[in-house]
Amino acid sequence: MVPEMIAPTSKTNLKSLILLWAGLAVVMAAVVIWGAIQPQDPLSNYVHTDKARHILAFGAIGLCAGLMPSALTRIMALGGVLVFGLLVEIIQIPVPDREASMSDLLASTAGAFGGFGLGAAAWNLFETMRGKISARVKASLQQP
Repeated sequence: MVPEMIAPTSKTNLKSLILLWAGLAVVMAAVVIWGAIQPQDPLSNYVHTDKARHILAFGAIGLCAGLMPSALTRIMALGGVLVFGLLVEIIQIPVPDREASMSDLLASTAGAFGGFGLGAAAWNLFETMRGKISARVKASLQQP
């Protein structure tokens, strides 16, 4: 018998992971929206370049998308992050001293894809290592 810790992921565990990463992404998205409707970007004192702020913010949300436990949920989450980037630019239109721009949208998109790539690579590495460990445990349990 394979120990529970390294057994294949159950549907309940997958749902829990989806909820975890989606919940974290929603919290980060709320922070991004809050920052987007402020007259001045609250992070401008810490990260001086506007495009770097977009890349970092959407990179963090994209990372959550990349850590989703299946290819379908990863792609759907990435689509959600990209749509969210567009919505952030749209909601800035009526905010005084803020403006929507294509260059901000491109920086947000670059950050989303960068974070997504890191998250997906980390998840794939985790899955590969889990498979190798599981195979070793199975082999050691079958030896007399």
